Amino acid sequence: MKRTYNISLAKLAGFRKIHPILLLKKLWNEVFNRTTRKQKALPAGKVKKTYQDKLSFIICTMGESDTLPQTIRSLRQQEIGESFEIILVDNSPQGIFLPLKAEDSIRYVRVPELGLSRARNAGAKAAKGEYLFYIDDDAVADPRAAAGMLEAFRRHKKAGVVGGQILLELPVPAPLVFVPGRESVWSGYAVKYQKYREVREQYAFPYGACFGIRHSVFEAIGGFPESYGRTGHDYAGGEETAVCFDVLRLGYRIGIMPSVVVYHHVAPERFTKEHIRKTIRAGILTTHRLYLDGHAPEGWTKDYVSMRIDIARKEIQDLCRRGNEREAFYTKCEQEAFLELYSYMEDRGVS
Repeated sequence: MKRTYNISLAKLAGFRKIHPILLLKKLWNEVFNRTTRKQKALPAGKVKKTYQDKLSFIICTMGESDTLPQTIRSLRQQEIGESFEIILVDNSPQGIFLPLKAEDSIRYVRVPELGLSRARNAGAKAAKGEYLFYIDDDAVADPRAAAGMLEAFRRHKKAGVVGGQILLELPVPAPLVFVPGRESVWSGYAVKYQKYREVREQYAFPYGACFGIRHSVFEAIGGFPESYGRTGHDYAGGEETAVCFDVLRLGYRIGIMPSVVVYHHVAPERFTKEHIRKTIRAGILTTHRLYLDGHAPEGWTKDYVSMRIDIARKEIQDLCRRGNEREAFYTKCEQEAFLELYSYMEDRGVS
């Protein structure tokens, strides 16, 4: 397989904000200070079912999003001249969406055991379409999202995963902790290009709020790994990234279709320093775990982690000197996470 450059923290690192010399050091060490290991064996890859040539929207929810009615409405109003289905996966402990069972336009799936990956897998199991389109319960789909997703999959036969843009809808006024360029902390994903493009690097993999996958490929890789992903209100993640790596290993490709757009309505209470700290920490530690578990082909060495700690220290000093205290806080969160990772590697004798 073609060698990939795992510049995995490009979004979290805020490359546009730092001193050019520190940027070059960060990129140089990301590319050249890596280690490899044997990857996790994939399932047998036999697809048991034949799926219909249509789109299946899957929404997983714990019933806490005020945006969910808008999400469902935006899917019903898709500008597409063919049938599709909407599957609502209720992952709440009490099953608060039971009345929706009677609605013809929504297929209801009950998953009482908490776990986003578990809920996503249950949604796929219930889906009849060959094209699965996952959307978060606090996201609203652009009217052309379904048409764009179908176009991408049908034109690009080797595309196993197709993602789209996730445009962050900020509360008004904008929260003080928010820094432009750091939208990914709240699952923002935007691109400047306008045509379909294939990606191979981890930092460019699509996010789960706007994530499409061929049902047959999904089944062949065994779905989302249920040891990854959020459970309740924790900050775990990485299940979409694991899926993307597994899809590449199976010989399929990953594409981004810019015309597939959702608008992410993040609750105001998530714009806190605690959210920033925990999200950045989860991103860094999960990136290392993906390597340890055999999903990512390459990982970081202890020397690289040490270098990132030193670069963060210098970056914080530079940002504070320029009076950019808010951006310095994000970098401080990265430094703390790398320090934790370094301690973990030390304890286990990792070189």
